[in-house]
Amino acid sequence: MELELFRAIAESSEAMALATVLAVKGSSPRHPGTKMLLGSRSGRRGTVGGGQGEARALEACRRCLEGAPPALLRVEMTGTDVLESPMVCGGTSTLLIEPLQDPSPYRMALERTSRGERVLLVKRLRQDGAAPRVETALYGQDGEALLGDGELPAGGRHALDTGRPLFQEGSAAFFEPLFPEEKLLVLGGGHVGRALAERAASLGFRVRVADDRRGWFASNPFPPAVETLEADFEEAIRSFPFDAATYAVIVSRGHLQDLACARAVLGRPYRYAGFMGSARKVRFILDELLREGQDPARVEALWAPIGLDIAAETPEELAISILGEMIAVRRNAAILPDLMRARASRRA
Repeated sequence: MELELFRAIAESSEAMALATVLAVKGSSPRHPGTKMLLGSRSGRRGTVGGGQGEARALEACRRCLEGAPPALLRVEMTGTDVLESPMVCGGTSTLLIEPLQDPSPYRMALERTSRGERVLLVKRLRQDGAAPRVETALYGQDGEALLGDGELPAGGRHALDTGRPLFQEGSAAFFEPLFPEEKLLVLGGGHVGRALAERAASLGFRVRVADDRRGWFASNPFPPAVETLEADFEEAIRSFPFDAATYAVIVSRGHLQDLACARAVLGRPYRYAGFMGSARKVRFILDELLREGQDPARVEALWAPIGLDIAAETPEELAISILGEMIAVRRNAAILPDLMRARASRRA
């Protein structure tokens, strides 16, 4: 939703005001980073939770369109009667209400995320002058300043790595990480590939499953949310738009197909790539890739054997173990070093 609203901001010529949830305490219907956009002609897009809180945010946005300066809005949802009409959440939300005057940060963020990169948008409400104002900065995934001056502020690296927004109340600074559309290429449409694809789509991945068996998908149809491709695996890899937000999982029907897939994937950019197999099969494929002259660092970094070691047996359990590993990589989880050590041990 955030990128959709950014696209509306970047492409519009009308006056706009934006409400952003910065922080929540207690129970709240919406999480930090949730937005509502109000256009002078197009009206409202998005929601910050509905009810009386959203009505207040909408009215504050209207005042911004009429010339009011940016401001923080605190909304309390602490009703006591569970039978009353308004929803009872028992928490508070802090929102930033701002008129939008410069679309360039949003255009730049969209341009970077379209390449598969992560960016960090930093907004700081300044109230030390004649009128409150919002200072906006943008940082790339390596922490480089794309818009605004200075180094990546404290707290920004964690927000970028984990994808979790952060509000520093003392400085009225909001750190909003923006992730690109994440893509998953599943190489192999068998039982594990199907279970993985179905569950990954529900986690926000754009999923394509490729298989080289003629007529496979005609007799084994996948859900509409999953794109399928009948093609040679190497051709499927060549035709896929790999970038820094790509995940590739190799679950083909044999070790020779797995080797061919791993060889082709290693030549492309990605965030995560791996294959399934016993310790013997994994070592055979890795050693063969090294013998062929592949970059040793990239070979050893492959997630193989793929998936968390949770004693998974069924295709559905294996899919969950793989997705758990992918989520750890997506969020730069603190457990990653332990997972890497465990992976090395399982190869021995």
